[in-house]
Amino acid sequence: MYLKIDNENIIYPYTISDLKAENSNISFPTSLTNDSLEDFNVYPVTSINCGSDYTKNYEEDTPILSGSVYIQVWNETNASDEEISTKVEEKWLEIRELRDTLLTQSDWTQFQDSPITGSTLTEWQTYRQSLRDITSQSNPFSLSWPARP
Repeated sequence: MYLKIDNENIIYPYTISDLKAENSNISFPTSLTNDSLEDFNVYPVTSINCGSDYTKNYEEDTPILSGSVYIQVWNETNASDEEISTKVEEKWLEIRELRDTLLTQSDWTQFQDSPITGSTLTEWQTYRQSLRDITSQSNPFSLSWPARP
């Protein structure tokens, strides 16, 4: 992830492909260093993870110079009730998909010809029931997943 300074304007995001397209008459080496990019006023941007609070929206803004490094910037705003509801619904869909995959992966433990018996079989049955019950938890962003036996 890069930015380019053009006079006093910051062009962001900016890519190496953009640089090569703007300078088609130049033969660039396969590996460009930060020092060689500076010759074109192109600078790397250090990525920063945006927040993960589902009640917020995060929008990327123009990076800022911190010391000698450009840092990615995120603006945080409150999500509307509708946006929160949509995020929750999408997360539940994602969780159900994962839960269904985990159930499918453990189906073999319940077949009559399974080598699992006794207390181990009971542990698998408990695990599988806990997977089925995962959607009874209140917050899909803060779940307690059962441990696989």
